[in-house]
Amino acid sequence: MGFKGKLHWMILVMLSLFLLAGCSDLEPDMQDTRTVSLNMDFHGKSSSRSISSVSAAELSQYNTHLILAIPSWEYLTSSYKNFFSSFAQELMNTVDKKVSLEIPLNTQMKIFAFLFKENYSMYELFSITREVGYYGESQPFSIDAQTNNLSLGISLIQVPSTGNDTDGDTDTAEEDTVTGGSNDTGIDTDGEDDTTSPSNTSISINSNADNATSTSVMLSISATDSVGVTGYYVSESSTAPANNVSGWVSVTSTTSYSANVSFTLSSVDNESKTVFAWFKDSAGNISLATSDSIMAVYYYWKLIAKQVDSDSFTDGTDELFLSNARGTFLENENDPSQSTFMSIGNLEKSNYADTDERYKFKLLWGGQALDSSGITKEVTWTQTSWLTESTITSFTEIGTSGYVTGDYGQGFFGLAKSTRNECVLDGDGSSHNYWWNCAGAISKHNGGIPGPLGKIASSMYLYIWSPSNL
Repeated sequence: MGFKGKLHWMILVMLSLFLLAGCSDLEPDMQDTRTVSLNMDFHGKSSSRSISSVSAAELSQYNTHLILAIPSWEYLTSSYKNFFSSFAQELMNTVDKKVSLEIPLNTQMKIFAFLFKENYSMYELFSITREVGYYGESQPFSIDAQTNNLSLGISLIQVPSTGNDTDGDTDTAEEDTVTGGSNDTGIDTDGEDDTTSPSNTSISINSNADNATSTSVMLSISATDSVGVTGYYVSESSTAPANNVSGWVSVTSTTSYSANVSFTLSSVDNESKTVFAWFKDSAGNISLATSDSIMAVYYYWKLIAKQVDSDSFTDGTDELFLSNARGTFLENENDPSQSTFMSIGNLEKSNYADTDERYKFKLLWGGQALDSSGITKEVTWTQTSWLTESTITSFTEIGTSGYVTGDYGQGFFGLAKSTRNECVLDGDGSSHNYWWNCAGAISKHNGGIPGPLGKIASSMYLYIWSPSNL
């Protein structure tokens, strides 16, 4: 039979350490929370007529008190892991009978308490299902920014077989909320109903790699269940899935499940991605989430041409391109550490075009008059023509460099094959026989590389926006 005692909790609302006062300064996707302190005040006498009283001394034998704050629609009996989501999970200090939880404002929730005789850590509670001695829940409640204190009653129910009946009386249906005068407390004791969620869950992305260079990744997932794992659900959302939503993948029931499954990450580049996994069994019990994170580096600036003369063309050994680079678009193509380097002739242009068939480039300059001029040293742009073509098409600058002046003498119009024998590529558009903005100088002009806005430079770096797997 089951019997009940009373727990009363006093909630003291304090400003969260993580938030400003009030909600107006929060990011749109953040929810205002408060840290609450719960103090247990045990009352051994019950208001029920024929219920047995439970002493504080008896409850003192229970050394682990798990406290959960979960949505008000959740229903738990003694299966403390069988919830879809939670706002907070903490262990109460059994000496001063206090625990602090961070919970959201203006949200309907309930407090659940689970008492265990052994000393357990949070990890030990959730890695393996432990035997619960008492459990109970509060009435639904919510707090707002003006709430200072709140008293909640939690009726503790003893789980069958974890204690002795002290008076031999039979609880009434009214006391145990079960019809027919049964002493059932809502927990099945014959072993037929499965209320234990899959455990020992794990997930790794691309074998725990640091970076993902493609949206397509491989997930290694695993879980165990005493009856059998029957499905899994993976998502970049941390919201726990309901049992009947689309997205669950059914698997042949097994007590120890593991597999490598493909997954497509979201397309936003240069950010950390987290993938969550849940597992369920045939009874519909869903595990807690397990997750892994990886940095998405789908694209990067790939160096495709370089020219650097460290002494600004003053020592008589000038770092210039060979003339055959005008036909091959190659110079020390396998060694970007060289002073002159170009690999454009080995690039497959279709690998670098975006969905609009545009290519994105960046030019950086330095040295000589360019350094002392105070002008911007780089320009970024897109164009639909490839670098080796004779005409520049659909040039669009990204940002404002100051190079795009419309002046066909010194202005910048993109890059194409130069009409001048002194240069491999230039920004003239091959229409006016100028070679300013030269990428790959074969000869010097005024003692250096013809750079942007009529300035002479001693270094040039050309990059293309490239998928990370190239």
